[in-house]
Amino acid sequence: MKTTLHGGDLVAKVLKAEGVTYVFGLSGGHVSTIFDGLLTEGIRLIDTRHEEAAVMMAEGWAHYTGRPGVAVVTAGPGVVNAFPGWPSLIRPGRRWSSSPAVRASPAAT
Repeated sequence: MKTTLHGGDLVAKVLKAEGVTYVFGLSGGHVSTIFDGLLTEGIRLIDTRHEEAAVMMAEGWAHYTGRPGVAVVTAGPGVVNAFPGWPSLIRPGRRWSSSPAVRASPAAT
């Protein structure tokens, strides 16, 4: 058991408490502690090749399962690359989808 908790451990604990079982993302230095926390909490990480794909996968998971879909991307270019995936949340005839999708990214310091 770890004696020190990092912010990533706390993020993973909250995600698990909310019923998250899968997280979609692209690894990067800013999110490595979150990914470590996911492993500790038993949340499966689906590593993608692009941040936009991570967001679209999270939305698809949320839409078809009704469970929270989470995309975790690194700061800086990762956040910018994730933006094009957000229009997948918009559905014709509605402003926003009812899918419980979340995008998380750390701040660069």
